Amino acid sequence: MLVAFEGLSRPVALIGCDDLIEPIAAVLRGWRFAEVAPSSAAPVITIEATARGYRLDSPWLDEPLFHRDRVDAVCSFLVDLIRAYVADDPTLLCLHCAAAEFSGRLVVFPSHYRTGKSTLAANLVAAGTRLFADDVLPIKEDGSEGVAPGILPRLRLPLPKGSGAAFRRFVREHAGLGNKRYLYLDLDAGMLPPLGAAAPIGGFVLLRRKEGARAALAPIGKSEMLGRVIPRNFAYDVEAVDIHDRLHGLVGEGQCFALTYSDGEDAVRVLKDSFAYWPSPCRPETAPETADGDVGVAAIGGGAEGPRYLRDPGIVETAVEHDLFLVNPEGQAIFQLNAVGAALWRLLAEPVVLDQAVGMVHQAFPDIARQRIHNDVSALIDDLAARGLVQRLA
Repeated sequence: MLVAFEGLSRPVALIGCDDLIEPIAAVLRGWRFAEVAPSSAAPVITIEATARGYRLDSPWLDEPLFHRDRVDAVCSFLVDLIRAYVADDPTLLCLHCAAAEFSGRLVVFPSHYRTGKSTLAANLVAAGTRLFADDVLPIKEDGSEGVAPGILPRLRLPLPKGSGAAFRRFVREHAGLGNKRYLYLDLDAGMLPPLGAAAPIGGFVLLRRKEGARAALAPIGKSEMLGRVIPRNFAYDVEAVDIHDRLHGLVGEGQCFALTYSDGEDAVRVLKDSFAYWPSPCRPETAPETADGDVGVAAIGGGAEGPRYLRDPGIVETAVEHDLFLVNPEGQAIFQLNAVGAALWRLLAEPVVLDQAVGMVHQAFPDIARQRIHNDVSALIDDLAARGLVQRLA
């Protein structure tokens, strides 16, 4: 069976597994699809019933996946369905995040392992907040609006210890497709908008789950937020420079916070109070100082002797508070330099030897031990050179 999904240029092939149509339909909202006749177009995703279970294959998998359980197969299929949707629209970026609507704007929660993102998203819905996404959020080309992916939120089972009675009751009342490990919440349009619905992005919140902590929202620097958001994006046929510019614009215009919490219901209360209107009363007036003294680069991803080093003049740079973000127009990576690394980068505008660079950086940061500066500057120059951002001269 070949199934055409609206928004995808190629069909999905279901071979001997027509039983997956019903559970796939059950977790989608606003997706139109129908069986089509065979054509010359190769399937973008193939699911086949085999002796080993459901075999899933797509261009984004290094090797096929096998699932005995149909819910697990649907979970994997949804990941590739969104990839196919984004791949067919080269203007879209996609963030791994949750996103909920507060007073007409989206608050984005960038994905990070074991922070309780999906459970918090479900708690928000249970408290009456409209959820746009619990795992991925496509973003329009102009960078100002998030697009609903039209996929039900998924909870990992069992629910966390300490989940309140009201939340557990909400989960029972809205239980949808599930197995022993996962449960999709069956939500209507008032709780979860369909595929394609859009809303402006107003802010970003990093989740910091800490056992026993009382929920508290605090402003953080835009450079820290941008450094967290960039690794959470994926796009196809979008240059690194464009990705950087669009995400920089989003974070620069939005409000940036960190939420420390333990209890989901307590966190929801703080979020709803803080974003009851825009701008949020928690909005930072000034950027916080960075406490990080190390010289570092992160991938988003006089009289001295020795070789001289010079930065590549073609590198695109953007200053965000104390940090610099570097983009090589010929590559796909985006790099982040903290305050000390940014100082070194500026020195490398002219040819400089290692000892000169160490001395100049030490003058700018006298509170940091010179030996530490030497070790960090040496390692950073080697790293920048290995990434093609700095040239070693004779």
